[in-house]
Amino acid sequence: MDLPKRFIEFIHKNNLFQKNDLLIIAVSGGVDSTALCHLCGTLGFSFAMAHCNFKLRGEESDRDEQFVKDFAAEYTLKLAIKTFETEAYAKEHKVSIQLAARELRYAWFKELVEDNADACQLCSSEKPVHAKKYLLTAHHADDNIETVLLNFMKGTGLNGLTGIPQKRGYLIRPLLFASKDEIVQYANEHNLAFVED
Repeated sequence: MDLPKRFIEFIHKNNLFQKNDLLIIAVSGGVDSTALCHLCGTLGFSFAMAHCNFKLRGEESDRDEQFVKDFAAEYTLKLAIKTFETEAYAKEHKVSIQLAARELRYAWFKELVEDNADACQLCSSEKPVHAKKYLLTAHHADDNIETVLLNFMKGTGLNGLTGIPQKRGYLIRPLLFASKDEIVQYANEHNLAFVED
């Protein structure tokens, strides 16, 4: 299994991003997002990290945030962190906790990509020369299969069977070609530290 080679091929085949683009990677601290950071760094892509603390799992949420801070410091990566009052938001907007977390997360991701001031703070150079800004998530093939099955069960028709898109606007999922097992194997091969839920 040559994950880096397949990663590059997937990016080129689907025209996901270029070397001079600024990539902001959503990092939870789990194996998927940690492996995505390692792949991008190994292959010479310029990227920063963004971490959401939804304050839903007590000490574990804080542990995840600290892990991401340490990871960013170890590799001298720019990092943005946002803490959310997820339960209060869910109650106020009368939505589930899961939906609240999703809405809060993607609203912040959009701000990071569209707000030049914030995005430039995440640049590694003083004078950014990036062509475009993208937000990368570490969704993989297993997530895609699960989405297709859930949509099928909901009866969403043919449109629902397409699953998670590789690219939609500023959002990119460059690991959709890889299975969870392949990502875990890659992380183990490279001795990557990560947190487990």
